[in-house]
Amino acid sequence: MVKNIRLLLTICLLAIGGVIVLQFYWIKNYYRSALFNFERQVNLVFEDAIREEFRLRCDTVEQLLTEQLMDTTAFVISSKTFATLKGMVHHIYSAKDKKDHTSFSSLNLPDSLRAGDTAYKRKIARQYARNLRTEDLENHVVYFRIQSLGHFVQDKVKAYSFDTARLRSVLLRHLAQQNIHTRFHFYTAANDSLSHYIKTPATWLKAGSVVTKALPTYKWWAPKEQYVRAVFDNPVGYVFVQMKWVLAGSVLLVILVALVTWLLLKALFYEKKLAVIKNDFVNNITHELKTPVATIAAAIEALQDDDTSKQQQQRYLEHAANETKRLGGLIDHILDISVYDKTLTVQRQNIPVAGSLQAIIERLQIASGKKVNYRFNNETNVAVIPADPELFNQALTNVLDNAVKYSGEAVHIAITCTADDKYFYMYCRDSGEGIAADSLPHVFDKFYREPKPNHAVKGYGLGLNFVLQIMKAHQGKIEIKSTKGKGTTVILSWPL
Repeated sequence: MVKNIRLLLTICLLAIGGVIVLQFYWIKNYYRSALFNFERQVNLVFEDAIREEFRLRCDTVEQLLTEQLMDTTAFVISSKTFATLKGMVHHIYSAKDKKDHTSFSSLNLPDSLRAGDTAYKRKIARQYARNLRTEDLENHVVYFRIQSLGHFVQDKVKAYSFDTARLRSVLLRHLAQQNIHTRFHFYTAANDSLSHYIKTPATWLKAGSVVTKALPTYKWWAPKEQYVRAVFDNPVGYVFVQMKWVLAGSVLLVILVALVTWLLLKALFYEKKLAVIKNDFVNNITHELKTPVATIAAAIEALQDDDTSKQQQQRYLEHAANETKRLGGLIDHILDISVYDKTLTVQRQNIPVAGSLQAIIERLQIASGKKVNYRFNNETNVAVIPADPELFNQALTNVLDNAVKYSGEAVHIAITCTADDKYFYMYCRDSGEGIAADSLPHVFDKFYREPKPNHAVKGYGLGLNFVLQIMKAHQGKIEIKSTKGKGTTVILSWPL
């Protein structure tokens, strides 16, 4: 039996360990996959942020260029038709040097610029600024179509060049749209690779950091800031948020397997405990039954002897009658076991507490053959309580019988009664051997008896269990306090 339990326990523990290992392996792979997805996602977001930051710079330079062309102190705009060309040609001159000029044509500007037509002039300026943006700025170059305009565009490109502060706000917005809130910083370098590779040792990297691909800044005038990367701190928090349902499911599965295993083992040990209790009960009741049977058999055998005198026959008959009565009592005890599992019916009557206790003590003293030193103290004005007479007597008999049985030859019992608005309390104290601390939680279990060598005190482990059922049937309570070697106190709380 022990070997089977150990084998089953080992299998259960191996099963739990296997589930945990498999869950760990699965979560580890899922974490790697989530980390890979995070890295891919931040790379895409970083590229989008770089493009948007560049677009914002182009918008700014384009708008400034339009306003500069509208400044009559800086530039002069005019229109002229050429016979060899279809459409209108628009000229832009430096206001300080007429030789410094350029021209362009557009199907969107078919009309000639008239004097004082500011709206059309702005349209021409805006179209030229858009042309410079699409042909030059978006290709990361600045052509000097005219000197004054080239210097102006170059100055503005440098003034509104790539800036990590501006990029940070754009990148934060893009990351927030993807529910990514991991901290990051930027890394710029003179030489780098467009692939995900850093040529120089990255001693500034923290453990678990995620680095995006390098993208060019096109700051040709700043050789140390030619490439930029975004470096994210270890995204373990983000990854675990993404894995929250997987983690919750894994933890729940492990807990469920552990719970089922625990319930299985609990049921197994409970069955083992019941088997031990059953064997103990069978051995005990068998011993109790064999004694009166053997006595009756011996008396019958003696009666069959012709040499037995009438006086001896009378004595043998008395022994047989006593043992038969005892045997009947044992059988009644066995039959009462089925009654303990049934719902008790309570028929309340007013019971005199002092008289009932006195009668119970007298019966126990006669049955045990011991002298019982009994002291009763009722500290209340309550002389009678509402309870079922038979169940009340049975409860007190079981409690006091234990006090007598486990008190050795010198029995001292003190019963003190107190009361409040709800209950009538009976404190039954004895000076017996007491109950061990590890056995105290189990004293109300059916068939439970505190382990003792050779069961020096006879019993079936049913008394306190039956008392508990009686108190529950009365909506009352029972409590036991005990110290090994110093005695036991049983507190019965009867509802008033």
